Amino acid sequence: METVWGIFWNGIRMDFSMSGYLSVLPFLLVTISNFIKKSRLENWIFSYTFVAVFFITLIVVIDLQVFNTWGYRLDATPLYYLKSPKEAWASVSSSPLLQLFISFIILLIIASYIVYRIITRNIDNWNYIDNLPFIPISAFCLIALIIPIRGSLGIAPMNQSTVYFSSNNFANISAVNAPWNFMSSIVNGTYDKVNPYTYLPKETLTDAIKKLYVNSNSTQNILRKDLKKPNVIFIIWESFTKKATEQKINGEEVTPNFNALKKEGIYFSNIYASGDRTDKGLPAILSGYPAQPTKSIITEPNKSAKLPVLSKDFGNNGYTTAFYYGGETDFANIKSYLFEADFQRIVSKQDFDPKDWNSKWGAQDGAVFTRFLSEHEKINQPFFSTLLTLSSHEPFEVPIQTKFVGEDEPSKFMNAMYYADQSLGNFISDAKKQSWWNNTLIVIVADHGHRIPETGKKIDDFKIPMLWLGGALEKTGIEVSNVGSQIDIASSVLRQAGINAYAYNWSKNIFDNKVKPWAFFSFNNGFGYVKQNSIEEKYLIFDNIGQKIIQKKGTITNIEIDEGKALMQRMFQDYLDK
Repeated sequence: METVWGIFWNGIRMDFSMSGYLSVLPFLLVTISNFIKKSRLENWIFSYTFVAVFFITLIVVIDLQVFNTWGYRLDATPLYYLKSPKEAWASVSSSPLLQLFISFIILLIIASYIVYRIITRNIDNWNYIDNLPFIPISAFCLIALIIPIRGSLGIAPMNQSTVYFSSNNFANISAVNAPWNFMSSIVNGTYDKVNPYTYLPKETLTDAIKKLYVNSNSTQNILRKDLKKPNVIFIIWESFTKKATEQKINGEEVTPNFNALKKEGIYFSNIYASGDRTDKGLPAILSGYPAQPTKSIITEPNKSAKLPVLSKDFGNNGYTTAFYYGGETDFANIKSYLFEADFQRIVSKQDFDPKDWNSKWGAQDGAVFTRFLSEHEKINQPFFSTLLTLSSHEPFEVPIQTKFVGEDEPSKFMNAMYYADQSLGNFISDAKKQSWWNNTLIVIVADHGHRIPETGKKIDDFKIPMLWLGGALEKTGIEVSNVGSQIDIASSVLRQAGINAYAYNWSKNIFDNKVKPWAFFSFNNGFGYVKQNSIEEKYLIFDNIGQKIIQKKGTITNIEIDEGKALMQRMFQDYLDK
């Protein structure tokens, strides 16, 4: 009960701030009301108020589902996806839309009725008041709105951290006013000039980063020595959280095929996604570029065009390159990134027969894998090909008989994951029969993790499996438990293929014995840092708004905190400088 009271008591300052913003125009109209016809004044205030009520109510209801899905309050992020309305609709169609709509209507009716009674009662009794002292007093009240808007008379203006009060981060997030947060992210969300994550002085920052990137500039070769130019296939698995590989439902594994394949390749059991969405995962994997907490570099072609990309490097070394995806590449500006990456062939939703569009997103994984195999029977070798899966994305519609019965979201997600795993198993089985198998390295990795199944630990949402398969491997049945990241894949693969990886500044070579095992990931206004040494593996989850650690494991010292901050600061600055 104390926490609930704290949420309302501390959050009311931000509520007053939002009310202050909304009151500026009505206060201005009242100040000059002596010069406005009463009926016109009434119409203006009525219209403004009901428009405000409509949008504020809409934001509040949308915020409920955004927090439920993504774990943070509504900001400007969803607006990026409105450029692709069909895909945006497919992403939200699994939400409880009817319940949300009913909630919206009920709240709108109640709010509108209350506002109507208040305005009608006061405007009907509104009479002319002498300009003196009415106008000066009204003007003073208008100017005084700066106090609730700023949250205090102090130096610091209102921001999210103003309402943070608890060691329970859920309580802090709950105290944030949804409309205020949304509008603030729109107004202040473009960090064009100033890095909001400036924690450390330049000297400390440089030293911390340098220590994290120690290397011997050599590599342990894990591919057959007789291969000069191995074929490389990337299978980027939608929402492939490590939690799914460890899940059993009624004694049945969710990913039995993947689990069996671990014994046939090199399994990396301690890998972390760099971000929390596909548009962040793609540049992390293909460009070795870290995700941004509140931005996505792939949505800004002027920046993403400056990134190194594996397809370019392989293409420049005589490889045939291709990208396969059953969905719409216009979504989140993926297409511009792929074109800048010089993929010689891009296969997407429009290239598949509509009968294969079993999902609102597009063609299912089975159809994409089948087409991939068919076209690679006659593709020129060596080749570098990437396949981005789709079926384990919301709304989790798959063309198989339900494996795990249930209409709840976790059951649907696990059922979709089971189908994705089945499609992968069939693909690998057929790929082994292809002429190119013995010369091929296949890298299977997630684009990002997933909150399901929920564990209460944010770090689990970013932990993903990675598996290297194929006839090109020298040894198999190996598990690598060192901590690593999505952004390390690019440098590691290039070094195995004998290609220069210097352009991938953020990517470490996993097979360099001197490389330090650590991983960094970011989420909406926060970051996670995982570090491994001979004694223990530890991590911290840092909230950028509250400026504090919200989850941790192991002995966390100022060294780990500064290393995490240094990575956040330098990575975002690099994004700004692109």
